[in-house]
Amino acid sequence: MKTMKRRGMVDPMLSKLLRVKPLGPGPMDTPNPFLFCVYHKDKYPGGNENLGVPNRVGNGMDFSPDAEYRMYHGKNIPGFPQHPHRGFETITATIEGVIDHTDSLGNCGRYGHGDLQWMTAGKGIVHGENFPLVNIDGDNPLRFFQIWLNLPKVNKMVEPDFVMHWENEIKRWKDTENKFSCTIWAGSFGDIKACVPTRHSWANNEENEVGIFHVS
Repeated sequence: MKTMKRRGMVDPMLSKLLRVKPLGPGPMDTPNPFLFCVYHKDKYPGGNENLGVPNRVGNGMDFSPDAEYRMYHGKNIPGFPQHPHRGFETITATIEGVIDHTDSLGNCGRYGHGDLQWMTAGKGIVHGENFPLVNIDGDNPLRFFQIWLNLPKVNKMVEPDFVMHWENEIKRWKDTENKFSCTIWAGSFGDIKACVPTRHSWANNEENEVGIFHVS
């Protein structure tokens, strides 16, 4: 077990930290019931009049870890055009930049800069998530985590569900010396509880002790 110490004392808020691993390119190792977790960090240039990358057309499979930015499956605007999900849910936790969302339920909108999206695919949903370059005269940095969380067997084929937690609603904790902070995307940290997730999520049952935190 690894813990963080301050002035020779173990911070009680961090006493259950089991291990620390560096972020690398591509998906991370995830414990059950998590299926997938990836960190996106792209430094996009200023956009054109169509909110796309000037003078570049994506090849549909741009995932180079060494590039300053990636087009992913996008052609003119980077991102992930319409694609299906079924039997699990996605959690998209933004830190910097914006994402445009559309789906087969008729939901659409733009979010980012600390907003959090929960989407339960359930029996099936088609959605798109693209990264518009809204700044024309400056860079368009983008940072976010996307996490896939399995659904309990009984909820695998529920109706799709969707909820947004806006940046000003997200729960946070700071240590008394302001040396680090914890953003609470799911579960609880001390006596601070995250916003309520989608109704069929593993995280909606406190007995499952699902926690998703961003410590910085």
